[in-house]
Amino acid sequence: MNFFYIFLDFIKLNIENNFILTFLLFFVFLLFYSAFSIPGNLIFIASTGYFFGIYFGFILSILGLVFGSLIFFIFSKYFFKKIFPNIYLKYSNNVSNYISKSSIEYLIIFRMIPGLPLILQNLCLSLLDIKKGAFILTSLVGFSPIVFTTVFIGYQFNNIDNLKKLSFSDLFSKEFIIFIILIITILIIKIIYKKNKN
Repeated sequence: MNFFYIFLDFIKLNIENNFILTFLLFFVFLLFYSAFSIPGNLIFIASTGYFFGIYFGFILSILGLVFGSLIFFIFSKYFFKKIFPNIYLKYSNNVSNYISKSSIEYLIIFRMIPGLPLILQNLCLSLLDIKKGAFILTSLVGFSPIVFTTVFIGYQFNNIDNLKKLSFSDLFSKEFIIFIILIITILIIKIIYKKNKN
């Protein structure tokens, strides 16, 4: 256990002495980790809060996660198109036609679903006919609540007294939950409005 604390202190010391370099190294690591959509990403996202604080940790995590997922999205889309062209076209056309009028709203809600593995999310999205810009935008908005919460948890580990006092209500406060419900409700209303209008 002592080795673990020594290792954490070593990383913190390097961050203090070489903030930009360690920030970039963490970003590259998160980028490739997310590009392969390996399970356990939330642990590293929490560690950015511990090492870099809430704001820098959030920026580092959200950019690494979104652009790493974009790399996976591009390669898997290319793979599906080349290896399974008929299945890709059939699935992509069916789903894209269904969500075409409200694709942004659907994709944001999809990204906000907690517990769904990143690899499964990215695989599903790679089968859709969506543009890279829409992918980035919906991922940025959809991932933000869970990334911010995870970074906040990691930040709390800096002070063991804060950690002991940390409760579920601190992480998921009434205001936070209302905010998430409000976003989802607005998106659903917008989807229904667009469908009824057409």
